[in-house]
Amino acid sequence: MRQRAARQSMERLLRLQKVTSELSQALTPEQVASVIVRQAGPAMGACEACIYLLAAPGMLHLVQAMGMPEAALERWRWLPVTEPVPIAQAARTEKPVWVESLASFRQLYPALDDMPLSQNGAWAFLPLHVERRFLGVFAVGFPLGGGFTAEDKDFACLLSRQCAQALERALLYARERELREEAERARSEAEEHRRLLELEHRRLQAVLQQLPQGVLLAEAPSGRMVMANDRALRLGKCPLPVQLDWSLKEYSALRGFHPDGRPYPPSEWPLVRALSGEVVRGDVMEFPDTEGSTLTLEVSAGPVRDAEGQVTAAVAVLDDISERLRMERALREGECVFRRIMESDMMGLSFCDQDGLLLEANDTFLSLVGHDREEVRRGRLHWRMLLPQEEESIAGELWTRGASPPTFEMELLRGDGGRVPVLTGSAWVEEQERVLTFVLDLSDLKRAEGALRFLATASRVLGQSLEVSDATLQDVAGLASFSVASWCVIDLATPEGMLRRAAVAHREEGREERLRRAWPLPPLSDSGGALLDAMHSGEPLLFQDFGVETWRFLASGAVPEVEDLSDGTCSVLVVPLRSHERTLGLVTLGACSQRRRFGPEDISLGQELAHRVAAALESTRLFTDSQRAVRLRDEFLAVASHELKTPLTPLRLQLQGLRRVVDSTEGRPVDPERVLRASRICEAQVRKLSGLVNDLLDVSRLAQGRLPLHLEQVDLMAIARDVLSQFSDEAARAGCSVELWAGPPVVGEWDRVRLEQVVTNLLTNALKYGAGRPVHVRVWAEEGVARLSVRDEGIGIAPEHRSRIFGKFERAVSERHYGGLGLGLHITQQIVQAFGGSILVESEPGRGSTFTVALPPGMHAMLAHP
Repeated sequence: MRQRAARQSMERLLRLQKVTSELSQALTPEQVASVIVRQAGPAMGACEACIYLLAAPGMLHLVQAMGMPEAALERWRWLPVTEPVPIAQAARTEKPVWVESLASFRQLYPALDDMPLSQNGAWAFLPLHVERRFLGVFAVGFPLGGGFTAEDKDFACLLSRQCAQALERALLYARERELREEAERARSEAEEHRRLLELEHRRLQAVLQQLPQGVLLAEAPSGRMVMANDRALRLGKCPLPVQLDWSLKEYSALRGFHPDGRPYPPSEWPLVRALSGEVVRGDVMEFPDTEGSTLTLEVSAGPVRDAEGQVTAAVAVLDDISERLRMERALREGECVFRRIMESDMMGLSFCDQDGLLLEANDTFLSLVGHDREEVRRGRLHWRMLLPQEEESIAGELWTRGASPPTFEMELLRGDGGRVPVLTGSAWVEEQERVLTFVLDLSDLKRAEGALRFLATASRVLGQSLEVSDATLQDVAGLASFSVASWCVIDLATPEGMLRRAAVAHREEGREERLRRAWPLPPLSDSGGALLDAMHSGEPLLFQDFGVETWRFLASGAVPEVEDLSDGTCSVLVVPLRSHERTLGLVTLGACSQRRRFGPEDISLGQELAHRVAAALESTRLFTDSQRAVRLRDEFLAVASHELKTPLTPLRLQLQGLRRVVDSTEGRPVDPERVLRASRICEAQVRKLSGLVNDLLDVSRLAQGRLPLHLEQVDLMAIARDVLSQFSDEAARAGCSVELWAGPPVVGEWDRVRLEQVVTNLLTNALKYGAGRPVHVRVWAEEGVARLSVRDEGIGIAPEHRSRIFGKFERAVSERHYGGLGLGLHITQQIVQAFGGSILVESEPGRGSTFTVALPPGMHAMLAHP
């Protein structure tokens, strides 16, 4: 028995030694588990064995098995320690579980009938743990039952401890190897990460260096500058001397300003605000440089946070927008200028595509061509609609990249069918693939050129002769009707205050007579209306829509048919002919074409035409007056010579007679009566000669505005009586009786000598033209005015001569039949007007004349005296 026991112990020892040797060679937990199952189990005499390792807290995992079918084990691969099975029980209690027979197993674990166990034998479930560290469960099954001896249990426990130690060693080795592998992987990953980080850093540096903006990176919380690209270090002309390793204090000391001029305090710098966690977008900062210019930056900044959200750094992006602002300002100014040009009325501007479709146009262009913006908006306005047929050849050049000549003149068709002359040019706008075309309205220029040509031609026509006749005015009217108007009428004022038709012309042949009927002479009475007012004021009248109502406004009376004026509505311009405040007549221009209507701009043309016609008429008048003055001068010289000789002849004859008497007496005394009679005749002739000379002197004084007056209290009645007494002999020679209607004295402040001259001249005139009939003189006062009238019953004065008898050297009859210089009435009128009075004449041919003088009695004469 002892030998058998010793032999069994030796065998177990050998088996243990072998298992230990195998376990020492196993390195991994899988290898150890394989040795345990395949070596330790048979070493204990087991026919079945499996090992579960603790894979996770509360969960066992089957890693090796022997003697059991794989299919049966599939359900038991994972086993919670809470399962009512012996393996889980050993794991929970960390104590061996011994089952000595199948019956005991069925009795202890009735729920495990399907567990893959031998149908007879015993089982041992050995926990694997080292120093209270549970590693797993080693389960073995034996083919024969009969129970376990103490030696069997001790050997099984010893073997399980060896297995647990080997398993612990393998786990530690695996853990070490795993840690080494993890460390190697970590090192490799760190190296790769460093390599990638360096690569990313280089990429970032390359990107940052290529950025047009400056980039700054500062660490938190110190604000030390740790990175900046070259652009950040070379902004502007170095007004921002940023350097790496600068601290917050250093770079916040730089002076920056808001766009409104306020300085940036250090706490408001974008990078400083970003270091505190704020995100800053688009702050504008200005930095003046030493050359007087300003660097303008747009700065955005933001914090850089770690995984915990803490600010570790801040980045700022600096964009130099100085040039952009200048360009934007220039662009705005350019757009403003272009928009003002587009909105102004200086010229028409349009954009079209290469097909000639107008895409955009300003109001001036649309007004010029007679279309509206809605047509442009709907794409219905094309350049072909604006070009006359003869101009279509330039259309391709005009629309193809603006290849037309730089500028050229042409005509455009208006929407109403009219034509408008323009100066145009075009340019190809490549950026927008459009053609810009400008058009400058030449209508005013062409009209002005035509007006200048017309005025020059009219001046030549008017200047062909020194005397402007109706035929000349007819030529001017015809020229106007073909050049600047549809028809023209010229009316001239007559000395009687009437208007006479001097010229009528119409562009259409045969319409002059209809125009003459349709445009009758307006009356120049007080009811003459607007035409009379225009003639008096010299202001032109413009009627842009002339019709019946306009004619009623102009003058009363019959209203002509409007159709006689034109076939449609006319515009009429009436311009007075005036020269030196004198009204000479009217020039009337009519425009009856839809394409040519008179407007305010045509008034100056009408006034210039009227000025030239008036100047020609005034020249004609001056020429006529000069011719008349020459004739009057010749007549005056002849009359003056005759009148001066008239008193000299009797004077010479009387003196010769006296000399003959003296010679014939041979020293005897001469008859005193004869000498006295001769002396009286001589004195009379001397007085007559003196009067003629005085009249000539008075005319000279009056022409120079120097007629001296010596005012004193004078009785007009007494003066008239004295003058009449002096004219008794002359009245007798004329065969006229002179009757004075005497009344009370009429006293006033007058010049006695000049007043006697007035009475003398009027009485001389009455005796000269009285035809031997009575002359009536009357002096009276009426309403505070002294009046003197001299009436004769002689030949009278024709109406056409009444207005000129008070002129110098003027007379109503021939000087051959009546003597005199023709100065008496002129001097009389000037003296009366110097007294502040007036002289009127009433006369009928064959029934005599009455001259009436009205004189203010007091200071009016003094005030009227120059």
